[in-house]
Amino acid sequence: MSTALSPWRVTRVLPIIPGESLDGYVARVAAAHHMPRMAKITEVTGDIQSDRPHASFCDDTGLEILADCLGVSPEITRLHSPLWSPDARMLNLFGTVVPREFLQFSYRRFSPKALSMSAHHRGLWQVRQLPICTETWEYLEEHCPNPSCRRRQIWRRTAGIDLCDYCAEPLTRAQAIPVPENLRECLGMLVGLIHHDPDRRRIARCHLPPDLAELNGGHLQLACTLAPVVDRRVTSLFGDRSLCLDSARNHVVPALAATWPFLAGWPGAIEQHVAEKLNVGGREKGGSTRKAFYQVLCDRDDPRLSPVVQKVLSQLVERCRAARSSGVTIAEMTKLTGADRPTLFEMRKAGKLPSFLALDGIRLQVLVDREAVAPMLTRKKTRLRLVHAAEMLGTPTYAIRELAHLGLVAVASVPPGRGDSQQLAVCRDSLEAFHGKLSRRLSPSKGGYPIRLTEALRGIGGYSKPWARVLEAIAEGDLAASSVDGDEPLAQRITVRSESILSLECFQQTEGMDWSGCMVTKSDLAEMMNISPPHFSRHSEFLLGPGPAFREITMDTAHELARRYISTSEMSRKLGLYRRAVGNFARTHGVKPQASGLFSRTEAEQLLPGLLVS
Repeated sequence: MSTALSPWRVTRVLPIIPGESLDGYVARVAAAHHMPRMAKITEVTGDIQSDRPHASFCDDTGLEILADCLGVSPEITRLHSPLWSPDARMLNLFGTVVPREFLQFSYRRFSPKALSMSAHHRGLWQVRQLPICTETWEYLEEHCPNPSCRRRQIWRRTAGIDLCDYCAEPLTRAQAIPVPENLRECLGMLVGLIHHDPDRRRIARCHLPPDLAELNGGHLQLACTLAPVVDRRVTSLFGDRSLCLDSARNHVVPALAATWPFLAGWPGAIEQHVAEKLNVGGREKGGSTRKAFYQVLCDRDDPRLSPVVQKVLSQLVERCRAARSSGVTIAEMTKLTGADRPTLFEMRKAGKLPSFLALDGIRLQVLVDREAVAPMLTRKKTRLRLVHAAEMLGTPTYAIRELAHLGLVAVASVPPGRGDSQQLAVCRDSLEAFHGKLSRRLSPSKGGYPIRLTEALRGIGGYSKPWARVLEAIAEGDLAASSVDGDEPLAQRITVRSESILSLECFQQTEGMDWSGCMVTKSDLAEMMNISPPHFSRHSEFLLGPGPAFREITMDTAHELARRYISTSEMSRKLGLYRRAVGNFARTHGVKPQASGLFSRTEAEQLLPGLLVS
């Protein structure tokens, strides 16, 4: 052991401060003994070159000699030393292992406020990628505040840790930029992973999942590996050994702060972040998130990464590959559900469809969870939109709504994007079943049923026709009816015995159906007002105002118009007059037309005898 002892010892032993860098401690001891430079102490190790006087470059033997010279235990110097060696890939940082390129020893970075609190150099200030001080929450400086000097601080002279190496200007006079408050919490946790205080390390690692809790310093390397996913500009900056403080402050530190949620929520958080970026689409400043994350996966075997980080990234790759079997793409979902593809994209972007990231070969994709698709598959049935169902049966669209309300036909869900998702659609099978049941109840016409049902219903006005209840009565056998041959839809071919059936209960107005929010077509309104669709165009602008030829009207508006006006066609049927005679008959009784072929229903029913008798 005598060969490892220092040829001389300092006369004044200074205690090393927890978290102090070894270079800072040696420089502080040298300044206390009024030595011109710190190499006066480090040269006792025998292997320190004049251009590299740092204590950080001492080997194991040199650390023992240095400890003996300083009057401290070798364990202390080992704890505060990076344990540097020419072939070392990982260095020591207070018991935590970090990659060699993460620490820089050439320049002396400092926090002005921290030096005013305690004039010693913190070991965390040597971390190249995190030039911040968590004690004062300011970015580190490295230049003398004296305008006439402005030299970068190094480790050669020993005027004092808190003084400029060249002009002895107090470094506490420097003006440092504060770290934004929104970054401090995440940066505090990230620095806590490599902090010299074991309690701080334990608290920070308690926030990590089990897969990352035991990386032992690999956390910072993993954070730097993931940082390009946040900002691709940092990729080139990490490879720059002379990383300037401006670049670190503007790009590297914010990107590293954004990686803490990735570590705390590993691995789902990083996958969700990339999936959300892919959902939004486009390219954010600095490049594509997809390319950056794919590069992270490709570089999982990079020899510069520590084995523990390589293992974590390999597990992430396998997880992304395995996820392919748990989800479906939007294209596959479109085929399975019949939904509109752009609408499904919008639903996925809005978070209405649970999605996750998957690696399919060499392509990153955002997949929709199969469990979210399953309910849509169970609801997928051959459907008919309201208009098509009405055309098939030969009734107005509101009649189909009422049939669905009565449970005679089944309602089918409309896949997203296929028209209005709130629009009613019915199952084709249920409508065909009701159509067949109705057909079987209709006997062939032999002259005993001379009146068409459509003509008989013209005797009803002022409200919607009771199509659903009439067809239900026929299908259940409560109303005798027949049908004639032809190409018209079934409801248009039904015939009845006489118009006296209008007094039956199934033809009376009921309040069982809630029409609020329901929309009807102009053809439906024409049918309610007993106006033939070809002739309705003459009344459309008067009733509805100017507008497109094809538009929908609320059922409330249709009822209001049907109650307000009565057409000559309805009056002709109820009065037993020719249509041309209706106008003269009305004028002789003091009823003036509101428009061509339209009269006020209230006035007509009051002044025209026999109009209320159907």
